[in-house]
Amino acid sequence: MNKNLSIALCVTFLSFCTVYTPQPILPLLAAEFGVSAGASALLITVTLVPLGLAPLVCGYFLQAIPARSMLRVSVFLLLLDQLAFFAASEFWHLLALRFAQGLLMPVIFTSLMTYCAGMARPDAVRRTMGLYIAVTVLGGFTGRALSGLIAQHFDWHWVFVALAAALAPAWLALRALDADAEVNFQRLDARSIRRALADPVCRNSYLVLFGVFMVFTGTLNLLPFRVAEIAASLGPLGVSLLYTGYLIGIPIAVFSEQLSRAFGGVSRALLFGLAVNAAGLLAFALPDAAMLFASMLVFAAGMFFIHAALSGLVNELATEHKGVVNGLYVSVYYLSGALGSWLPSLLYLQWDWNALIAASMGMLAFTALFAAKIRA
Repeated sequence: MNKNLSIALCVTFLSFCTVYTPQPILPLLAAEFGVSAGASALLITVTLVPLGLAPLVCGYFLQAIPARSMLRVSVFLLLLDQLAFFAASEFWHLLALRFAQGLLMPVIFTSLMTYCAGMARPDAVRRTMGLYIAVTVLGGFTGRALSGLIAQHFDWHWVFVALAAALAPAWLALRALDADAEVNFQRLDARSIRRALADPVCRNSYLVLFGVFMVFTGTLNLLPFRVAEIAASLGPLGVSLLYTGYLIGIPIAVFSEQLSRAFGGVSRALLFGLAVNAAGLLAFALPDAAMLFASMLVFAAGMFFIHAALSGLVNELATEHKGVVNGLYVSVYYLSGALGSWLPSLLYLQWDWNALIAASMGMLAFTALFAAKIRA
């Protein structure tokens, strides 16, 4: 693995650690600040909304400013943002800091994802993107696990201080990243978006991604509250360990290319992934804490298989416009996550957990219609 790719993956890991850090401790934060489950879920939503929208404009900056410089500035500001959580004493402070984080992440993620794809040989794009997805999975789990572990034994403020300390060496390492390492960033204007969406494979890939990640985010965001209903004794650490099944995404992402070929086509592979994802979702309906751990394993396996297959597919197709394809991919990914972190909480508060599961199953069934149309 070359130096550039190693640095890019390291920064990817640490950046993803920060995105979902509040998720396992949402019930704790809701109780401390006296807000509802729906309001606490906004701590995820306010980060994902700018993550979804900013790739539409960050290409303008990435064309004018060297990618390495943008990365260094963004990672340093992210470090300061995490440190500022230590001084937060009101719920709106948390929301403001999470929103600021969301403004920084699109530049970081779009840059890193395109670095990884741009440095891969044409015949190794899917494999490299599988490695990228594996690192994001590990980062997402580590951030959640760290959150629960620290909150269980110390004050929750220290969760964010620990993340800031970890980001410091990564920021220093970015100085060694080669500038303009064969990375071409394009703006996501109306013309470039139309050009990408004109390809039916890309269009249907984005629709599948939207449906699957919306369901995934909504379920995982409300899972800590479900645990509080049926197994309140688990505490923050127990809730964070519930996400251990998330790690199944690592081997699935790494071997996604071989798995897709084993199914004889991307469409069949995606439909299989959707079936696995739906099976895990259904299992979440069982009111048993131990079953939640097994359900997470199956649920995450399906989602990450789909994610890795789609990201590899669209990057393989985009031989000349990787910046546009990746910017749009990031935008779809996080806009669906933003909706998923908010809308399902309204359903959950109005009805119950089983109503949420039923609605999510309907969304996955609808998504399967688009997966069946993909031919590549």
